[in-house]
Amino acid sequence: MAIDRRRAPSRRALASPPLAAAAARSRAQPPCLAHRAAAPPLPLSHITQFVKQLLTRDGVRVVAAVRQSGPELDALAASAAAKNRLLVTPLADVSDPRAVQAWATGLKKDHGVERVGTAILNAGVYGGERVSIDAITPESMLSVFSVNALGPLLCVRYLREAGLIGGRGGGGGGGGKTTGPCVVAAVTSKMGSIADNTSGGSYAYRCSKSALNAGFASAAIDLAPEGVKCVLLHPGYVRTRMTGGQGLIDADQSVSGMLGVLEDGLPAAGGWMDWKREVVPW
Repeated sequence: MAIDRRRAPSRRALASPPLAAAAARSRAQPPCLAHRAAAPPLPLSHITQFVKQLLTRDGVRVVAAVRQSGPELDALAASAAAKNRLLVTPLADVSDPRAVQAWATGLKKDHGVERVGTAILNAGVYGGERVSIDAITPESMLSVFSVNALGPLLCVRYLREAGLIGGRGGGGGGGGKTTGPCVVAAVTSKMGSIADNTSGGSYAYRCSKSALNAGFASAAIDLAPEGVKCVLLHPGYVRTRMTGGQGLIDADQSVSGMLGVLEDGLPAAGGWMDWKREVVPW
């Protein structure tokens, strides 16, 4: 999801760089962006919550990238059409470099997105039931890694190459010019925490989220000179299709908490925080 940076948000919460979120793959969830000219393992209902809540912020235009839309998201798009505040774009496979590159390039070329204030990268898949160590295969592990760990990093790469984030003195598409400060938030999971793992299992999912966390820790260092702040968010145990309706909170609570964290300037670059503003141990 992305927030259009051509208009300044009036709410204090969005005084810091505006918000965006990113897409997922065919068997996962697509990204979303909130831009000012232009959004984990989260189902479409969760993505719709990001869009719905971002549209309550003044001066924000949202770009949502989805594998396929749904009635609720279509209704939001229709209601926001008159003011051009929501653009829903297709992104079928977040682990396909060509698809992600075409999507990022198209945001600027075809839709007039000039820069992204905040990118929320929510691509994710679980990869089946809890798997015993005897059932691990390269195929099952790598298919989850390609979405959960590689997908968000590809979104960062191609948003940067398209000149929508970063670029100050770097190799991005900004021609050496900075696009201004921005926040890139990856929705990860506490199941990627090594310190918090007390139940075992879920090898592909746990390992892929740990890899995503490590990648974003590096990106936070590498992109800081370009004004890009990379952070990690844990959405909580949310009642969604992925969890079979089980969980402790609903999607609206989760999204409200995560947006509040970002709008308050948290966490620090390279940091990891949950929807309740609690630091998650690595």
